[in-house]
Amino acid sequence: MITEDHAQAWKKVTAAVHTQGGKIYFQPWHLGRCQNEQIPIMQEKNHPVVAPSKVPARGGKYRDLSGTPGHTHNITEIENPRDFVNMYRHSAILAKRAGFDGIELLAQGGYLPQQFLNSRANIRTDAYGGSVVNRCRFILEVSDVLAEVFGSEFVCIKICPTDQINDSVMTYEEMKDVYTHLIKELVKRRIGIINLSRRGANHNTGTGDFFGNTTRPDGFPLPLGYDPVIDFGPLVKFPGSPSMLMANYDYTVDEANRLVGEGKLDLITFGRPFIYNPDVIFRIQHDIPFVENNRSNNVHYGPFEEPNQNYNDWPVAAA
Repeated sequence: MITEDHAQAWKKVTAAVHTQGGKIYFQPWHLGRCQNEQIPIMQEKNHPVVAPSKVPARGGKYRDLSGTPGHTHNITEIENPRDFVNMYRHSAILAKRAGFDGIELLAQGGYLPQQFLNSRANIRTDAYGGSVVNRCRFILEVSDVLAEVFGSEFVCIKICPTDQINDSVMTYEEMKDVYTHLIKELVKRRIGIINLSRRGANHNTGTGDFFGNTTRPDGFPLPLGYDPVIDFGPLVKFPGSPSMLMANYDYTVDEANRLVGEGKLDLITFGRPFIYNPDVIFRIQHDIPFVENNRSNNVHYGPFEEPNQNYNDWPVAAA
């Protein structure tokens, strides 16, 4: 969200959610080095692909764009990261104006915030690179400005220590050092929700879509049975903690009920199942199994023949 027109358009959505008694959080993204300079709007606006350092991500392909496989190599190194911190502030102000109840920083998926964390993507020698403290600086500064706009209680930070999407993978040792420091600092800031995803930690359910079929690359093993939520969760979930612990990625309803009931987690989200199950809350309430994705990755990224395809055309359960 970067213009006032965007905020005005989103007002219709937030108002509709509030009419039904719901709450809605805004999730700002910045792709960083995962962007592609061939995207029409990038060319129209003459925007460069920016990143912490001139290090292209390995792999990747925008299948609907021309060019050879792989993420762009035409990268402009960010000169002043504070400029991008202020972009997040601007987006948060517009989101607040649009009626969003809170904001969730997407700091996973190999996108810009996570690129600053990763020593393979971030080879800066200034205050935003090198040490763990420096590499965490960008996310923490963004968290601070989001809290200034919404209040820390209404800020959520989504992280995935074991992520491997878009060349985001870290060694186990680096992951432990980086995310231990990051999470402790977020809790110190009294961030309302820390959302831990366990993607990349061998918890795939085999749904046949893109995210369910990814595997960790060679050279980045994890301990057998490793779960980042179990490992890092106690840094968030402890007596007197100012932050709530949310978890995400391929939880079953039974697993979610058990973990919340045992007090190990405060919240568990269902993301992709909401696409295939527009009535996911009804299904949970009435113990009706979820519909699984049998339409492959086209559900997420098309191509689509019309706007409702794979979005508003899923079956609804009967009571």
